[in-house]
Amino acid sequence: MSRLFLILGVGVGLALAPACGDLAGPADDYELPPPDASLDPDRLTVGDYIATPCAFGIRGDGLAHLREQDEWALVDVFFGRDSPDGPQGRPSQREIDLVRSHGGRVLYRFNIPAVRARMILSRIPDLVEEGLWITVSDVPDATRYDVPLFAGFTRALRDSDLDLFASLGGRVTYRYESIHALAGILPDRSIPSLRGRSDVRYVETSSVGCLATL
Repeated sequence: MSRLFLILGVGVGLALAPACGDLAGPADDYELPPPDASLDPDRLTVGDYIATPCAFGIRGDGLAHLREQDEWALVDVFFGRDSPDGPQGRPSQREIDLVRSHGGRVLYRFNIPAVRARMILSRIPDLVEEGLWITVSDVPDATRYDVPLFAGFTRALRDSDLDLFASLGGRVTYRYESIHALAGILPDRSIPSLRGRSDVRYVETSSVGCLATL
């Protein structure tokens, strides 16, 4: 499972975002629009979580409100890892097949363990419950493929690392000096360039931690 830097108070489940654009019609009727290839950091766009495993914790509702919605939606599905040393690259075939087994149509594979897919909202809770720490976000702009992530370095952080993120079209949101890591948002197509640097130890999507309330 990914490093958990973000903790959300979700004893009874997350306050979820609206239903992802509620794109009508079956999955086969929808095609992604041409991507926005801009590397302007001002154009970065990320969605809100609509489903996380936290909803199945203590006093969680199991995402009951989603189970009542039979609309198709465009979503980004992020997969957890078996261990901190697990694969950081593209989603596995097993993960893609898992989305498909819940009626999803995979339209794009990110350079991290994540896909963009069309799914019926009512099928998402079972996907999240069955998978390994799966989280699902809405897609506010289908032309953008921006990812909230962590980048760990083999050395102490430098101010120039912020310039590096900007040159790749990204933006740093937090510096973790003690563990030599940055939190930020980066276009998916820039992830291989960042990951390929000799001073970068890992690049992985941000994760969600559940804080149980009694």
